[in-house]
Amino acid sequence: MQNTLELNHLPVLTWNKLKMNSGKLTGADALFAAAAEPEETLSDLPQGVSCRSVSREAAARLLAAAPKQEAERVVAGKVPAYHPQTFATGLGQEYDERLASVCSRVRLMEVGAGVSIEEPVFWSMGFPDGKHAVTEQMIHVGAGASLTLIMDFRSGPAASGFAGVSTKIILEKEAKLNLSRVQMLGGGFVHADDLGVSLAERSALTLNQMELGGQKSFVGAQAEMIGNESAFCVRACYLTLGGEEADMNYNAVQRGRKTDCRMSFDGVLGGRAKKTLRGTIDFRGGSAGSVGDEQENVLLLSNDIENKSIPMILCEEEDVEGRHGATIGRLDEGLLFYLGTRGIDARAAQEMMVYARLGTVAREIHGEELQRQINDYIRSRL
Repeated sequence: MQNTLELNHLPVLTWNKLKMNSGKLTGADALFAAAAEPEETLSDLPQGVSCRSVSREAAARLLAAAPKQEAERVVAGKVPAYHPQTFATGLGQEYDERLASVCSRVRLMEVGAGVSIEEPVFWSMGFPDGKHAVTEQMIHVGAGASLTLIMDFRSGPAASGFAGVSTKIILEKEAKLNLSRVQMLGGGFVHADDLGVSLAERSALTLNQMELGGQKSFVGAQAEMIGNESAFCVRACYLTLGGEEADMNYNAVQRGRKTDCRMSFDGVLGGRAKKTLRGTIDFRGGSAGSVGDEQENVLLLSNDIENKSIPMILCEEEDVEGRHGATIGRLDEGLLFYLGTRGIDARAAQEMMVYARLGTVAREIHGEELQRQINDYIRSRL
C-alpha cells in the first residue's frame, strides 16, 4: 500500500507552480494501522428513520443502484487528470480504497420514501486521544422524503490522533437532506473528511460545514447532480490558526438540466496557517439551463499566512450560467479605531469579526446547545 495518499484532485490539471492540483496525506500506513471506531452517540430516531450496521457488500449493492456515474474520457475539452470512482467522492479513490481496507462494516441511515422529518437528528462521534479511529457511513433518503441531520466530530481540546470519516449519500427523486457537519477536534489531530452524493431528479442537498480544529485537515465533497432540477447548496467555513493546515476540495458536477449549485466559503486564517481551497463548478454536456455560483470570503489575522484558492468553472454546455469570486482582506484599521473609541479593545474587536465571519454558517445549524458548544470552542481557540 502507498504510504502517501494523493487526495482532493482537481478534475483537470492546471498551472502547477503552486502545487494545487491535489493534496497529500503522508504517513498513511501509521494513521490507518490498527484503526478503531469512534464513540458514537445518536439521538432518538423518529418513525420512518433507521440506522444500522451493514456489510460492505450490502453497502456496495445500494451504491450500485444509485443513478449512474461515468468517468468521461474528456472533460471540457481536456483529458481528465483524475478519473473518479464508480461513486465519486471529494477526497478521491486512494483514500476511499484505504478506508475500505480497514472498515469491514458501514453505518447505514435510511429515510423511508415519503417520510418528512421536521425535528433534526443528531449524530455525534467522539475520537479518542492518542488513537487512530475511522468511520464510514451511508445515508439513503427515499423518494419524496426529507431529513435534517447534524453530525459533529469532536475530541478533548488538547487531544491528538487521526480521525478518518467517509460519508456517501443517495438522494432519490424529490428527496431533501439538510446536512450539517461540525469538526471540533483537538489541536493535535489529523482529520480526513470525505463526502460523495448522488442527486436524482428534483432532489436537493444543503450542506452546512464548519472546520474549526485539528492540526491538519483534508476535506473533500463531490456532488453528482444527475437528475434534472437537482440542487446542491454549500455553506462552509473554516478557522485555521497557528501552524495548522487545511486542504479542501468541493466539486459540483452538473449533469442534469436546470440544476442549481450555490457554494459559499467563509474563512479565518491566523498565525502561520496554510490553507488551500479548490472549488469546481463542472457543467457537463446536457446540463442546459443550469446555474452555478461560487464565492469565498477570507479574513486574515496575521502576515505569515499561506492562502491558496483555485476557483474553477468547466463548461461543455452553452446554455448555462456560472460565476465565481473571492474577497480577501485584513481587519480594517479604521474600524478598529472606531470600535476603540467605543471602549472595545483590539482583541475584543478581532473576536467580533471572527464570530461574524463564522456565524454565517453557525446560524444555519439547528440546536441551541450545539450552537453554544460551537461558540465556546471558537472562544477557546481565540
